[in-house]
Amino acid sequence: MDLSRQVITLIYGRALAFGVSLLIPIALTRLLVEAEYGTYQELVLVYATLQVVLLLGLPRSLSYYFPRMDENERPLLIRQTLTLLGLMAVFAVLLFGSGQLLLDRYMPHHHLQPYLGLLGVYTGLMLLVAPLQNLLVVEGRTRWAARSMIGFGLVDVVVLPLSAYLMPDVWGILYGITLAAAIKAVVSLAYQVPRYLLGPGAGTPSRSGFVNKQLAYSIPVGLAGMVSLINVNIDKYLVSFFFSTEDFGVYYIGSLWAMVFGWIALSTGQVVIPRLSAAHKRDDLAGMADLRSGMARRMVLVFFPLAALLAVVARPLIEGLFTSSYSEAVPIFMIYLLVLPTRPFGYGEVLMASGQTGFLFRVVAAMAAINVCLSYALLKWLGLMGLPWATVAVTWLSTLLILNHSNRTLGVNLGGAYPWAYVMTTVTVSLAAALPPLLLLLAGIEGWALLIGGTALYGLCFAALASRMGVVGPGEWKLLRSLMAMGR
Repeated sequence: MDLSRQVITLIYGRALAFGVSLLIPIALTRLLVEAEYGTYQELVLVYATLQVVLLLGLPRSLSYYFPRMDENERPLLIRQTLTLLGLMAVFAVLLFGSGQLLLDRYMPHHHLQPYLGLLGVYTGLMLLVAPLQNLLVVEGRTRWAARSMIGFGLVDVVVLPLSAYLMPDVWGILYGITLAAAIKAVVSLAYQVPRYLLGPGAGTPSRSGFVNKQLAYSIPVGLAGMVSLINVNIDKYLVSFFFSTEDFGVYYIGSLWAMVFGWIALSTGQVVIPRLSAAHKRDDLAGMADLRSGMARRMVLVFFPLAALLAVVARPLIEGLFTSSYSEAVPIFMIYLLVLPTRPFGYGEVLMASGQTGFLFRVVAAMAAINVCLSYALLKWLGLMGLPWATVAVTWLSTLLILNHSNRTLGVNLGGAYPWAYVMTTVTVSLAAALPPLLLLLAGIEGWALLIGGTALYGLCFAALASRMGVVGPGEWKLLRSLMAMGR
C-alpha cells in the first residue's frame, strides 16, 4: 500500500470511528442533565491532561525507533515500552487515589472528588491500550490499525450510552468507560504479548542504556503533548473555573470539532514520521522535504474545504445533533474553525523524525505561558467569547514557529516548502463552493434541510470546481474510488 493510501486509510478509519463515537455525546446530551454532562466532561479533561504526560511519549517513540532497529531488536523495544507503561498504569491508580484522599481532607465538597479513584483505574487501563495503533502502523498493518479504531469506537458506543441509560449520572458513565477500557486493554495486550513478549526474539538481550535513550527521546514528546493539550484546553480550564458546569458543557460542544479533526493530522504523522525517521537516518533531507510537501498537499485538500463547509452549516449541525439547548455553542464553534487551516503545516513531524523533541517541548511550553496570559486578558475584555480567540491566535503562532524550524532543519525556505500555488487554488475553490449553500442560508432555509441540502450542494460544487481548476486530478479520484471500494 503506497503512502497516500496508508494515510487516507487511517483517516478513513478515524473518520468512521469518529462518526460512530459521535453517537455518544448525542446520546449523553439527551440522557444526562447539562450539569451531569458538564461534570463528566470536566473529568475527561482531567484524564486527558494527565494521561498525555503519564504516557511519557512512549507510543510516539515507536514511530522513531521501530524503523531504525533490526527485526531481532524490535521485541526489546515493545517489551520495554509495555513494561514502562505498566509501571505508569500502577502509578496512575495511586496518583488519582491520592488526589481523591487529599480532596476529601482539604476540599471535601469539591464536585469531582468522589470520582477520582475510579478515574485513576480507567486512566491506567487506557495507558496499556495506547501503543497498539502506533505499533500496527509501523508494522505496516495500516488497515488493521484503522479497524482497531473503528472496533474500539463501537465498544464505546455500545457500552457508554447503555451505562448512562441504566444509571443516568456521572457514576454510570464512569462505570461504562472503565468497562470499555478493560475490553480494549485485553485486546491490545492479546495482540502484543504473544508477538513480542512470548514469540520469537522475545528473549533478545537488552541494549545497554536503551531505556535511557528511549526515555530521552520520548519524555520531551510526552511533556510537549501534555503542554500542548493544556494549551488547547486552557480556555476550558478557565470556563470550568469562572463559569457553571452547564456553561462548561455548552462550551465543550462548541470547541469539540476543531480539536477532533486533529486526528487527520495525527493519522498523517503516524504514517509519515517512521518514513521521515528512516530518511533522516540516511541523511536524505531532500526526500524528507518532498515527503512532507506531498502529505501537506493531501491535507490541504481535506482541511480547507472542511472549514468552508462547516462554517455554512454550523447552526443546523450543532442544534441538530445536540438539541437547541446547545445553540450558544455555535459562535464558539465558528471561531474554532479558524484552527483548521493550520493543520496541514507546522505539525512537528519533521522535528520528531529528526529527534528534536526538546525544541518541540520548549515551543509548546512558551505557547502555553502566552496562552494563559492572553486567555485571561481576553476573558476580562470579551467575556466567554474571548477564550476561543486566544486559543486560535496561539495555535497560529506555534504553527509558524514549528514550521520555520522544520524548514531550517530541511534546508528549505518558506517559498519552497509547500506547493503554495496549489494551496491558494484550493482555498479559492473551497470558498467559491460555499457560495451556493450560503445562498440557501440567506434564503431562510435552516435546520436539517440546510444541513443535508447544503452539504450535498457544497460537495457537487466543490467537485466540479476542483476538477476544472486542477485541484483534484485523476490520481485523487482513483484514490477516492479505491477507498470507497475498501469501505464496501
